[in-house]
Amino acid sequence: MKYIDYSHKHGKELLQILHPNLLTEIDNILHELDPFPHGAKKGKTVKEYITNPFVEYGWTKEGRADFKTDKRDFVDLCKWKVAIEMEFSRFEMFFRDFFRFMLLYDRREIDLGIIITLSDLAYQRWKGEAKAYESARASFKKLVDFLKGDYSSVVSVPLWCIGIE
Repeated sequence: MKYIDYSHKHGKELLQILHPNLLTEIDNILHELDPFPHGAKKGKTVKEYITNPFVEYGWTKEGRADFKTDKRDFVDLCKWKVAIEMEFSRFEMFFRDFFRFMLLYDRREIDLGIIITLSDLAYQRWKGEAKAYESARASFKKLVDFLKGDYSSVVSVPLWCIGIE
């Protein structure tokens, strides 16, 4: 599977310095995957499709993030001090990810966060099946627009943003 990426606050560069084998591992996992066959595998989501190969490489699925509230909180995937969140539904969920990563980063539980979402090319490949949700859906373009705009000064955690095609 092809992807495009964006490094916020030098997220990808930090990953390359602190955990070079994880950078290689993530790159290999994503490149070895075929594009998600949207609608072809009944009952299988994009998140499950991507999560399974990461788990095979030793990533923890639904890693606990203890924020000392009544609500149990998790990150989608984690390994060593790297956390991954995947967003394929609504763009508002990016803000939850930003806050979750910032809390974990401030507590020195992670070195950086990674957000995986869909590129516009992925939506085009689905030939309009996701068209109805276009204004509200999560996308790589919206994610990068947030991080390059006014949110740049607010989101203090290093992030590597990946838009899968």
